[in-house]
Amino acid sequence: MSRRLSGFGLVELLVSMALGLLLTMALMQTLLGSRDSLLLLRHGNQLQEDARYLMGRLATDLRAAGSEGCLDLQLGSGLALPAPLAQPVSYQGGVLQIVTALPVRVQADAATTYRPGTFGARWLVAGNCQDRVAITEDALQLQPGDWLLALRQLEYRQQGERVQVRLNGSGNFETLIEQVVDFHVQFALASDAALPDAGGRYQPTLTAGEQPRLRSVRVSLALSDNPGSPQAGRLLTQRFTQVTRLRNRPDQ
Repeated sequence: MSRRLSGFGLVELLVSMALGLLLTMALMQTLLGSRDSLLLLRHGNQLQEDARYLMGRLATDLRAAGSEGCLDLQLGSGLALPAPLAQPVSYQGGVLQIVTALPVRVQADAATTYRPGTFGARWLVAGNCQDRVAITEDALQLQPGDWLLALRQLEYRQQGERVQVRLNGSGNFETLIEQVVDFHVQFALASDAALPDAGGRYQPTLTAGEQPRLRSVRVSLALSDNPGSPQAGRLLTQRFTQVTRLRNRPDQ
């Protein structure tokens, strides 16, 4: 009596191997697709973080522009006011310039000499907040009872695919963020210097004569994973807009 043998034949084995190979390839394709999606998500999040960092920094600097504390720079008899201090927010040649006060509170109990570099500033302003004020880029001696104000100059610009900043008008520009498609600034003015609110549309230029009427600054930023050719990028170009209202008006 013969017994019938059972098991896989060559055909069944080849079919099983083919099906297993197809399933493995499908799984690998799914994993690769998930990996690409994760990388794109991380890249998009990074662009948003870069935009948030830059916009937050600009908003802080713009709100502090023109701050003099209790010191009135117009009190100095014959005081030669540097041009950047007369126009604490300016935009020339694609460079946004902002003059801000550093968070320094110094009141002298005795005659003391300070230098701008001590505070990372460009100018030092000192006075008694009543009838005397002095400003310099060099060493400044405080008299008893004087208050000290440290002012720095910041310059922001787009250079190629980067937004860069320079401190106190000297040295090289340093890169803040990359993958920039566009960075530009616009200004809203009041129709009269005595009015608190802006009227009309934003404009791309700002002259020294318009400074007293400046009320807010709008910054527009566009980022892409392929800034050289945004249309060929894997992500849609991300656009951000921020409006910052100025806190320090020259007439206040």
